[in-house]
Amino acid sequence: MAKAKGKGGLGRGLGALMTDYEEISQALEHKEGVIELELDKVFANPDQPRKNFDEDKLMDLTESIKEHGVLQPILVTARDDKYMIIAGERRYRAAKAAGLSVIPALIRELNDEQVMEIALIENVQRDDLSPIEEAKAYDLLQRRFGYTQEHLAQRMGKSRSAIANNVRLLALPEDVQQMVDEGKLTVGHVRPLLSINVPEWQSEFAHEIIQSRLSVREVEKMVKSVMARGSVDVTTTLFEAPPTEKKQPDHLRILQDQLSERFSTKVNIKKSGKGGKVVIDYYDDEDLKRICEFFGKDFY
Repeated sequence: MAKAKGKGGLGRGLGALMTDYEEISQALEHKEGVIELELDKVFANPDQPRKNFDEDKLMDLTESIKEHGVLQPILVTARDDKYMIIAGERRYRAAKAAGLSVIPALIRELNDEQVMEIALIENVQRDDLSPIEEAKAYDLLQRRFGYTQEHLAQRMGKSRSAIANNVRLLALPEDVQQMVDEGKLTVGHVRPLLSINVPEWQSEFAHEIIQSRLSVREVEKMVKSVMARGSVDVTTTLFEAPPTEKKQPDHLRILQDQLSERFSTKVNIKKSGKGGKVVIDYYDDEDLKRICEFFGKDFY
């Protein structure tokens, strides 16, 4: 674990958690008390907040370890006859991939609460967690150890509202959470969806955001417009927005222009989910009859 950088209140939060934090940091940095552990006696923390590891970066680290070895020890704690990783899972994974049989490690006696806090704080400090992973870690600390949001805020060096807003993301459907985890959507994109607690609606809207490449500002305006209509359910029209507010795919814009020329009137193609609608303007009854003639039947 790298020595605390004093980022906001994170260093103070970790220091409050463990009075010997400086000793651990220095020991890791200078390899004091570091031993070689057999890799088959080491296992990952099942409650590790970080679930997603960049495969390219992991491959680069594996190649570096093949050439230079593991330069930074991992931090572990004893569990029965094995050792659970507190910090350094990426180095552990890369060492296994590089074919090593041992890994340098520093052993410390820590309870489950301390392990969870250290793992969370280290990942938050390194910006290694997605917003969803961070939210799940906060939620676990609240459920398992009875933390309040005020306590979490103090430990993490964040405001209580920041913790609360982060945990609220877990109210979104699983598929939407996955889109955030994968970086397809930002927190700014999905936070407005929390205003309307209709999971099916949230899910479909999230897919539409990606498909139509909507900006955060566009999403906010569209949600506000939908909410202004009153109650919302799965049948609510989702994605209407002024043409100037919404970027239309090039192929639909070209088709729209072609239809406008064909019918000699304004045509607007509005996308909604996988489908949409085509709106053809007419100016009077005669104009409507003229447009109907294009379809080859007497509709009027």
